[in-house]
Amino acid sequence: MINQRKSFRLKEPLSVIRCSVKYLVERNALSQDISENGICILAPYKMDIGETIELGIYVPESKTPILATGEVVRRNETNNPEFPFIMGIKFTKISPKSKNQIFNHIRFYLLQK
Repeated sequence: MINQRKSFRLKEPLSVIRCSVKYLVERNALSQDISENGICILAPYKMDIGETIELGIYVPESKTPILATGEVVRRNETNNPEFPFIMGIKFTKISPKSKNQIFNHIRFYLLQK
């Protein structure tokens, strides 16, 4: 399989919340990896391919979540009863400031290694 990603993805678990108009509740998920262009999340709920989702992503350096809108581009099932679904989310709306926060988080994490 060819990796078509254009940016580095940091494999680090981050807390992610979802605020869906469809369900009108916040739901917790956990990131598997993140880049400036998208995020892969482990979730207790199933989302449809093409579904638009509002996300709040918590990075350790910030007290408030990074806000982004994304589209589900990939979905698989896992063997984890707590997080039975894994989904690839492509950011479709993210502010330059939020994108920069993600970039700085990745850079900070890599410099610690």
